[in-house]
Amino acid sequence: MEETGFYNNTDPQRIFSGQLWMNYFRLQRVLVLFISASLFYLIFYTSCANIGSPTGGIKDSIPPVVVKTIPELRSTNFDGADVRFTFDEFIMPDGILEKLVISPPMKKKPIIKMKGKILIVEFQDTLKKESTYSLDFKDAVADNNEKNPIDNFRFSFSTGPSFDSLRISGFVKNALNQEPVEKALVLLHRQKDYLAFIDSIPNYIAITDKEGLFVIDNVAPGEYRLYALMDADNSLTYNSNSELIAFADSIMIPSASYVSHTDTIVKGLDTLVVTGHVDFLPEAQNLMMFEEEKFEQYLDNSKRSQANQCDFYFAESLSDSFRVSLLKPTPTADWSFIESNLKRDSITVWLTDTIISKSDSLKFELKYEVLDSMQQMVVKRDTVEMIYARPKQLKTKRKKNEVALIPTISLGNNINQSAHDIYQRIKIEAPEPLSSFDLSQIRLYSMLDTVKTNIPIVVQKDTNSIRRFFIEHRWEPNSNYLFQIDSAAARNIYGHPSNKIDLKFRTQKEDYYGKIYLTISGLTGPAIVQLLANTKDEKILQKIQVIGDGKIEFPYLKPEKYKIRLILDANKNGKWDTGYLAEILQPEKVVYYPKVIKVRSNFEYKENWKIDYKPDYKKELFDEELEKEKARKKEQDKKAGIKTEGTKNGG
Repeated sequence: MEETGFYNNTDPQRIFSGQLWMNYFRLQRVLVLFISASLFYLIFYTSCANIGSPTGGIKDSIPPVVVKTIPELRSTNFDGADVRFTFDEFIMPDGILEKLVISPPMKKKPIIKMKGKILIVEFQDTLKKESTYSLDFKDAVADNNEKNPIDNFRFSFSTGPSFDSLRISGFVKNALNQEPVEKALVLLHRQKDYLAFIDSIPNYIAITDKEGLFVIDNVAPGEYRLYALMDADNSLTYNSNSELIAFADSIMIPSASYVSHTDTIVKGLDTLVVTGHVDFLPEAQNLMMFEEEKFEQYLDNSKRSQANQCDFYFAESLSDSFRVSLLKPTPTADWSFIESNLKRDSITVWLTDTIISKSDSLKFELKYEVLDSMQQMVVKRDTVEMIYARPKQLKTKRKKNEVALIPTISLGNNINQSAHDIYQRIKIEAPEPLSSFDLSQIRLYSMLDTVKTNIPIVVQKDTNSIRRFFIEHRWEPNSNYLFQIDSAAARNIYGHPSNKIDLKFRTQKEDYYGKIYLTISGLTGPAIVQLLANTKDEKILQKIQVIGDGKIEFPYLKPEKYKIRLILDANKNGKWDTGYLAEILQPEKVVYYPKVIKVRSNFEYKENWKIDYKPDYKKELFDEELEKEKARKKEQDKKAGIKTEGTKNGG
């Protein structure tokens, strides 16, 4: 069985011969030189009398070629302190150290040196005995002139008498959005206990490319555990709940076998030619990366954005035992009003005492619960000093008999006056906490010409914010309404009254919207179907829980593009659940509808979706409009003579 050395690794299950690639590059370079010489001969002897500007010749599009290595590729019993590569041209050393991955890993990074056309990788650690080392340069090695890289450049050698040649490969994807994860660290451990992932250096490592692909080469026979990690602190261990992780359920037992193929080539007499390839096991692994839900409480940030507002941000939700005290200046009896967000991991302290809010410097003590080393809840105290720099204001003289204006507040709302969405409730929001709000002073009318008819309404308080209120109503399409709130209906905690609201608006036409009818089949249990915005963050717009196959509807959709995601809700709790390493629990499975749906006004879309989830599922969403645009652009470029992908570097 022949082991890989220099090769292009586009398929994690195939081996490419390094020597063949070097011979190929040499042949290309000879052909280029021959063509260049021929062109020079023709130009010189047929155009001697013509004077013109030089064209610069044929652009070099061939990457550097390795002509010698010390030690040799796949050598054994190596006991040197460095590895040397001699190229056929000068190369750029910049960026090599950042991309180079050495497996088994080393505690100290090597030193990269250049001596003419020789690249030297000088090891700072003592090499392990009887171990096979793999050096993965990826695309870091490029020529000095045209920056042509050697794609997926790899080299390997052994410090013992034998050469390990097994391989484990696969892909790392984000468990929720199914996007490939680039630059994830993939770790292979001999220790089977998951605690090795937390406190031990791995035996082998690799880093994923932009497609999420990883290849761990030159693995010795044995049994291993496979993990992936976004290593925030370069420790090669999982030591923070903020780090994303992934793991394979089963133990990895790598193996390889040669598979031969017999072909018949007719040349006068039949000739049998035997070719083949190496199959590596296990098959390509698909690791789903996630963030564990761990309780690791701490004060993450704090700021004083305005004189009377102090914000504190925590890593986790706060318990009811949370307390905040003002140490400096000395507080009065009612010096503050505390507000929290929905998750209760963000606290806003509103200063109700104007004397305190005018202080440039405030000192707080925060008390909140954390887990100690014995996993017991204890109270932690943080002291935080907050400074506020007041903006400079121009001094103005008050005119004689001028009445000082009473401060007021403006209540915000989400009404679109020209086309309010017929499925959207009215939201009222105050800029600061309110001390009172007379909800009877809020009115809604339907308008027909100049006649207005009162609509009975119920104003609902937001359970998560004392500053927010909602009005639910079944809006008639393309109809006129009047929304009113009397002045001084609300007052903030400083006693400032609210301004009057008198707002006419019209609802959107019904034929402005489209609908999606989705018929789902192939489900084996409950699921959550989410309608997503066609954006990078894929904001959830609507969601529907289903218990099995059937038809669902997404009504009143704006004429935009949408994605659809389905979560296999294994525990039936109506939400996507992340994984848990200690219990070998994977995150819940996710699959996307294979098309981006562009909804048009007054149009219904009927789609069928058969769910057939497989671990190697690849997120590939077909956008018909985008593909047509690409084809049109490609045709325009072709007519204009512009080179597109596949013809770069003059090829």
